[in-house]
This record gives sequence, C-alpha cells and structure tokens, in this order.
Amino acid sequence: MEVVITTDKKPTPEMIEDAEKLAKKFNTVHIHRRHNTINQIKKRYNRNVLVVNRDLSLTLHTLKGQKLFFHPGLFKIRLLNYIATGNEAMIKAMNLKRGDTVLDCNLGLAQDALLSAFVSKQPVTGVEKDPVIFEIVKRGLERYKPGGKLKIAEDAFKRIKPVCADNAEFLKAQPDKSYDIVYFSPMFIKPKWHCDVMSPFREVAVKDFVSPETLKEAERVARKRVVIKINKGVKELFPYLSDYTLQESSTNVEYIFKDVS
Repeated sequence: MEVVITTDKKPTPEMIEDAEKLAKKFNTVHIHRRHNTINQIKKRYNRNVLVVNRDLSLTLHTLKGQKLFFHPGLFKIRLLNYIATGNEAMIKAMNLKRGDTVLDCNLGLAQDALLSAFVSKQPVTGVEKDPVIFEIVKRGLERYKPGGKLKIAEDAFKRIKPVCADNAEFLKAQPDKSYDIVYFSPMFIKPKWHCDVMSPFREVAVKDFVSPETLKEAERVARKRVVIKINKGVKELFPYLSDYTLQESSTNVEYIFKDVS
C-alpha cells in the first residue's frame, strides 16, 4: 500500500520524529501538517494518508474517504456472547481448547486473533502481509487499554504476536506440526452485505485467497486442524477445498476445516 505520512495539526517533537522514521520505513515522504487538510494532502499526492496521533497510534485516511485505525470492533460483541453462551462459530470450527496454539495467517485488525488468545490463554502468532496495516495493528495492540466489560480480555491483547510477512512464505519457514491450529480469514469474495467495521479495511487490504500450495503448507504446519473463514457459497468455487468440512451456518459467514492429526 502506498502512503504519505503526516501528523496532527499541533505535533509534538516526538510525533514529528516518529513520522520521519515511518517515512523512511515506508520509503515515502513526511508532510509537515501546518494548515494542510487531509483532503488537500490526498489530492496533492494521490495516496492514502497515514497520520501519527498524539499517543503515537496511527490512523489511515484512505483515498475514498474512510478511516482505518485499531479498535476492538466486533471482538467485544463476540467475546461477550461467548462468555454468556459458551458458543462461538469460529471457536467451534477450530475446536479450540485452552492450551492450544494458533497461527492466524490473516491478522487484519486482530479481532479473530484476540478471541483465539482469550480462549486458548496462549500466545497467538498473527501474520499480516501489508506493512502499513501491520504497523497500525501492532501499535494498537500495544496501546489499547481495554476497560469496562472488555477488561476481562486484557491479557489477550498482550498475547498477540504480530509478524509482517507473506503467509505463504512464513508457513514454508515453519517446522512440521508447530502449531495446533492454522487459521485463514482471507478477504471475502463478493461479500453480500455491507459492514462499516470492515469497509475501510477492505479498501486497502491484500485480497489474495488461499492457494492450494499455501494450504498444503498449512496442513503440514498444523498439529490438529486447518480452518478457513469464508462467505457463504465460496467453498464450491474452489475444487481443492473439497476435502474440507463445512460447518453449517445461518449467517453469511461460514467456516470450513480439515483435521490433520
């Protein structure tokens, strides 16, 4: 993803220093904010704008006018429902137990990884291919302070271990049977609904589906199960998923899985 870097309108020296470092890291330019608006910067450079906030968290302003930043989003709703009922579709598809290790191959905004970490009570490795999204989420996990009903999951935020890498290459480098569960949540193909939480992420995220070669690597690396989150009807589009079991769902989100033990 191509970006330019700027700050809030009244940056501290620390914010400016951080913006300069990010500009070097992403091989781009740091625009001193002064009186420039975000829209003016987008128009001038025709790029997404990554803003360093006062607490050094990051907000991405996309070319289409959306904002991407770290927040727990649907994780809170799913967590509270799981605590109340003991049921959650992803957890069921994973057959996730306390003590299981999870490799999340599509970290995204880390909402699935957080739920996995809460249930397993183990570190969850999350692989994110896009370096800008990786930086937003890494900082978000470090800085977010869960309060209220979400405080029960405070430790889960500390258990996520983000890695910036292509998941196919990362899997190739892992030993056989090194994680209990390998999990994929690629961007949905032709989603049938609009989601305000995912809309800015969908605009800028990598949209690769899981290739047969990557899936074979995942089956080698998993000790127990490989799981893929998809939207309804997608399994039939990929013949190489024929040996994956479909978990029935009343929603537009489905999970398919394969036991490898």
